[in-house]
Amino acid sequence: MICTFRNYALAGVAIGAMAVATGAAKADTASEIRALKARLQQLEHQVAAQKAESHRAGNVINAAHGGPVAKGPPGPPPPPPVFVSFKNGLYVETEDKSYSFKVGGRIMVDGGGISQPLNGLSGTAGFRQVRLEVEGRAAKYWFYKFQYDFSGTGQIAGVAGGNQILGGMRDMYFGIQHPALSTPFTKDPLFVVIGSQFEPFSLESTASSKYREFIERAMAVEGIAPNRHIGLAIGGYGDNWTGKVGLFTTSAEDASASPGQNSAAFGVLKGANWVSTGGGQYMDLAGRMTYAPIKDEHQLLHFGASGRYHRENDATASNDDRVARIGNRLRSEATVLGQGLLGAPDLTCGSYTVAGFGASGSAGHCLRDVVSYGAELAAAYGPFAMQAEYLGSDYNRNMDKIMLARASGVFAPGGSRLHFGGYYVWGEYWMTGEERASAYDLKDNKSGANFGQVKIKNPVSAGGFGAVGVVARYSSIDLNSGPYSGSGLANMLAVSPNAVTTQAIVNAGVAGGRQENLTAGLNWYPENGFHVQANWTRVMHVSAPVNDYIVTAPASGLLPGRQGAYINGSHSNLFEVRAQVYW
Repeated sequence: MICTFRNYALAGVAIGAMAVATGAAKADTASEIRALKARLQQLEHQVAAQKAESHRAGNVINAAHGGPVAKGPPGPPPPPPVFVSFKNGLYVETEDKSYSFKVGGRIMVDGGGISQPLNGLSGTAGFRQVRLEVEGRAAKYWFYKFQYDFSGTGQIAGVAGGNQILGGMRDMYFGIQHPALSTPFTKDPLFVVIGSQFEPFSLESTASSKYREFIERAMAVEGIAPNRHIGLAIGGYGDNWTGKVGLFTTSAEDASASPGQNSAAFGVLKGANWVSTGGGQYMDLAGRMTYAPIKDEHQLLHFGASGRYHRENDATASNDDRVARIGNRLRSEATVLGQGLLGAPDLTCGSYTVAGFGASGSAGHCLRDVVSYGAELAAAYGPFAMQAEYLGSDYNRNMDKIMLARASGVFAPGGSRLHFGGYYVWGEYWMTGEERASAYDLKDNKSGANFGQVKIKNPVSAGGFGAVGVVARYSSIDLNSGPYSGSGLANMLAVSPNAVTTQAIVNAGVAGGRQENLTAGLNWYPENGFHVQANWTRVMHVSAPVNDYIVTAPASGLLPGRQGAYINGSHSNLFEVRAQVYW
């Protein structure tokens, strides 16, 4: 009995222990379940918050693109992403490269002085260029560019035509490069450009001022090359060649937009009466071809040729001074200092008046057409580089109109054929090892092959000193054409016995003057987009013109000179510096 009782007691104790253990286990399980439920609810709240944030972001994107704010179920996917860069201006491009947009500009500050200023400035400083530009691509095949210069459009030293009379418009064009324009001999399709653009003529003329080795273009280029005009052009390129040709007319950098209208003295004879034709603007047909038989990152050999046919129509020096008064804008390769020693008279025999920014005149029709041409050479080998060009212009004139103008008392020197020309050659050495060949560009410059920014090996931002180079240039231009020029013309005029003889002498030929310069320069490019340049120019030879400065008419005696008497033997030293930033 005692054993049985013990057994029952032990069994009861065991059963009680089991019950306690089971109750504790149940309590632990319930706690774990409650904890899991709490964690699950927390995760659900986080997921809901993330969905709400994603929904809000989608609404912002849709609003930014002009689309409706998403409600309810998700709408169509957002637009493809775009690439945005501030490295060199503001640049935005779509992922498929069909659309791009760039905002850029440049600021150039020039200053300097002259040892023998003559008709220039002893010392001055000013803004040479302050430009804002927008360019890009649309619908994959269309491209455009808009550029405006805020630096001023006034006259220089009171000279008719000044620097830029009509305003600040520079590159303003649009174009297309479509697969339909593909050819078997071009690398990419041909492109068509419409608007204000560089005429395809000359290597240095079509080079951007941002990348030039010298502050100013050589005199021959500035005096003969056509610069920007409104027109239509077509071009193409291959692996080592470029070509472009176009038809052009008015330029925003002309002295005036309006050609001289005909008058009774210079109009068209119909029956017994002279009648006005109303005035027709000049026309240009220009083209340029380039070829580089050697072209890689370290060495380059480049050849090029340019041609331009200029039909004067009713244009005169009032609206076409770069051609009709060739050389009148030349400023001894230091524009900010204003020393202008050269310039031919109005070769159209036009009569014109300049008042403020406007101009008016009558066409004399002495100038029929002008044929200009140029040959170019550029080479580079490592840090060494050189460049040279020759440019010429042949003027074809109407002798009967010249005689009519003289009989009417209009100053009309020269005969039926005139020739003007010039050249430059320069060399360069990059002391910090940069290579100009790496900057050679065949397709981005819509004017043909040219050079961009050299690749700076050690910019200041990377702990280096930037790119440092030295350059030297010899340039020449001759605007004399005829039997008398230079000191010979001055001596003949000095001993002429009367006004009639003097008139015959000055009418015998065109004396626009001749000048030769030697320029040495130092360039420092601390970063892409920042340049500091210094140029010293020595006038090696100058014979300033007499025509259009002191002339004699049969009935009026000496006419007032524009810049003074004949200059010979002057050897001015011009020093010019430039600091520029572009983006």
